[in-house]
Amino acid sequence: LELTLYQSQRQHILNMADALLVCEEDKTLAALQRQFVEAPDASNMADCLRISPWQADDVRAVLRANQVAWVVAQAERVGIPKMISMNLDDSIGEKHKATRHLEPVDFHHDHNDSTKSKPRYKNGFCSLVCTLKSGQLVVTVDLRLYLRAKTVRRINRHRAAGQRIPFRSKNTLARQILEALRPLLPKGWAIYVQFDSWYASAKLINYIRRQGWHVTCGLKCNRKLNGVRVDHLASALRHRRYTRVRITATDGNTTPYYVRTTTGRLSEVPDDVRVWFSKRHPRGKSSAYFLSTELTRSAQQALQGYGGRWSCEVENFYLKTRLGLADFRVRCYEAVDRYMVVVQLAWGYVERRFIQERCAQVKCYGDIIRRHQEEHARDWLIGALQMALETGAIEPVLQRFLRETV
Repeated sequence: LELTLYQSQRQHILNMADALLVCEEDKTLAALQRQFVEAPDASNMADCLRISPWQADDVRAVLRANQVAWVVAQAERVGIPKMISMNLDDSIGEKHKATRHLEPVDFHHDHNDSTKSKPRYKNGFCSLVCTLKSGQLVVTVDLRLYLRAKTVRRINRHRAAGQRIPFRSKNTLARQILEALRPLLPKGWAIYVQFDSWYASAKLINYIRRQGWHVTCGLKCNRKLNGVRVDHLASALRHRRYTRVRITATDGNTTPYYVRTTTGRLSEVPDDVRVWFSKRHPRGKSSAYFLSTELTRSAQQALQGYGGRWSCEVENFYLKTRLGLADFRVRCYEAVDRYMVVVQLAWGYVERRFIQERCAQVKCYGDIIRRHQEEHARDWLIGALQMALETGAIEPVLQRFLRETV
């Protein structure tokens, strides 16, 4: 990546990224340090995150540009159609309910577990991820930390004027991510931006359309099309026949959906849009609503493309369960932001290896992580055997490679 870092900073970041993939327990800095035969004190990693003079945004910008350039080059090499979809989604990283002194941690509304009558809240942090997909090539191009307005006020209350953090809503963060990606995208390619109904604001849709891109997103039932609520419009069109659409998932399974289509003007959006009312069964009571700004796109194309947002779910799953995104113990916001960049760096390595080595034996990202761990175990065993042959004794080997026996 040719990062402008001091050698010590680079080494600490590489050590943390490598240990995140190898460590099987909670990814505390002490646990990461224990993965190395010869490693500095764990406090050095903490200092690299807390007080070392490097900026997370600088590393994030270099990684973003490198990821986009790499996936475009790979797509051109294998002859994939010139189409890119950028997928946005947020996720909550859960912490213990008693955690209070980590600056980014606060209670967040969990819209996945909430119902109309029972809202659910989780203590943790919220992150916004953006993946870029071209054909079967998927890479993560951004990972940002979101703070509630209440959290920002709590943090800024104890900071000097020049060190305060500005509040940015999720839609503002999404727009900043797209603005950072805009100069990196290739000319002449079809660009689609996809997100769920929580990001489908008129401001964000209009911004995307001004760039010449298209939007495919979910809609809430209370949005108005031609002045009529979408759910009321769906009820008024119940006499129309359904179009059966079969969507293929990443595992090859197909699921039928029953769709009705209409076209109109969304409130505060100047251009016509196409809206689909979708059900899992013709007699189902609940509907899902989807929008596309490209009027020539069929329901099959739009919904199949919208399925590309699953890459965000996959990434969030691996980041939290295998790479320890939610395992940080550093307190200040800037240190957590740097930790997230290190996690993104490690995940980018996994994504690229998966694209390059995908085969019958490597079917998912977990296989790449397992292969990386096996390579380290092999190197560790070779080093121990070589030392045993050189010294002719077992005790020095145990003291060097099994420090807990000392």
